Amino acid sequence: MKNFIQKVTTAGIEYTNSPYDVKTITLMNRMSIILAIMMFVFCLTGLTIKLYDMLYFAIPFTVIFCLTPYFNHKGWITFNKYYFTFTPLLCVCLICWYNSINLGDRFFLFTTATIPGILFRKKATIYLLFYLNMGAFFLVTWYQSTHAPITTIPHDLEIKYWCITISSVFAVLFYVIQYFKKGSEDYEKAIELKNEEISTKNKEIVDSINYAQKIQNTLLAHNDFLKKYLPDHFVFFKPKDIVSGDFYWATEHNNKFYLAVCDSTGHGVPGAFMCLLNIGFLNEGIKEKNISPPSQVFDHVRTRLINDISKEGQQDGMDGILLKIELKGDKFKIEYAGANNAPVLIRNKELITLPTDKMPVGKGEKDEHFKLYTIDAQSGDMLYLYTDGFADQFGGPKGKKFKYKALNDLLLVNHSKPMMEQKEIFNSTFENWRGKLEQVDDVCVIGIRL
Repeated sequence: MKNFIQKVTTAGIEYTNSPYDVKTITLMNRMSIILAIMMFVFCLTGLTIKLYDMLYFAIPFTVIFCLTPYFNHKGWITFNKYYFTFTPLLCVCLICWYNSINLGDRFFLFTTATIPGILFRKKATIYLLFYLNMGAFFLVTWYQSTHAPITTIPHDLEIKYWCITISSVFAVLFYVIQYFKKGSEDYEKAIELKNEEISTKNKEIVDSINYAQKIQNTLLAHNDFLKKYLPDHFVFFKPKDIVSGDFYWATEHNNKFYLAVCDSTGHGVPGAFMCLLNIGFLNEGIKEKNISPPSQVFDHVRTRLINDISKEGQQDGMDGILLKIELKGDKFKIEYAGANNAPVLIRNKELITLPTDKMPVGKGEKDEHFKLYTIDAQSGDMLYLYTDGFADQFGGPKGKKFKYKALNDLLLVNHSKPMMEQKEIFNSTFENWRGKLEQVDDVCVIGIRL
């Protein structure tokens, strides 16, 4: 018997069915079994209390409800949803038309009203069928109140019949409630499992990125190394997503100190890959190829980028500034190359934006050699190198960009302060401006007092 019920319950379920269809088919099959059993019980009740008129409805509807698993087996799922919705409604209305109002048959319409909410997804269909059932309830209540029943039974049998009817109504409603409860519990368990799976994967990804950050940090200029050549300086470096496309890199070669502040294409993991690639090509140009002028180093890096990653029309590369500082006696000799980004010099409380080339290190509209620029440095000058992340940050009362003018004003107002105090001012200004808005890009600002 158990195997038979299981077979009927799973009738029509195929491996190609969606989880929702499997759930719907299973419910219809189970409910058809319950309704068929209920009709069979009404047959036995009619024979027991000698109310043979009950058989006129109980026997046909027992057969009708048994057809539901067959229709599912044939694959007529959409048709079966409407069939299973309207058949019980029709059954109850016919019984109410035949019986007295005292028998309570109309209360079965409360159970049939729950069926659309289970079988259908569209809210319009659910509401329409629900109100149809409720309309049928009020209609049959009015009809039974104003019309004499076709069949009448003794009062003592009415009470027995009413008890059986109400018990059946509660039994069906209880099953529906349990069905929804189980479905809700299954849904919650599925969500918990998915959340655990997502949390595990997220932790693995974050752990990997954090480890990648450690690798990237080893390639950035170390503070002790910078202090050796730039005793009075600060670095304000704020990646958007743990790892960064912006980078500051330094090296020493042939008694010359090189410092690069660059913004690679992208941010996060893609930007970090470009950062590693750009650092590798910078190091190759200076250390392996013995290229001395920063402009020619940029030319070399651009050639390597175009040959290696721009073959399919990609324009990945970097914007940035590369300084070469050479100590001659008591004076600095500073040469640099600029790609879209320009150094800022503050001397005697005057801000000077130094020249740069309006093209990236990588494939762009221009195909010219980078120019070599010289800075005639004086003692006490402040030199700033920065990427576009600070100026492009949205924030403030109107959610607008910070912009370069405001950034340069910030430099001018605070350039005479100690390096660490300037760094704190940059950090607090950036955070206050950003507020609750998301950081839009990596940020890198380096200040050097010459």
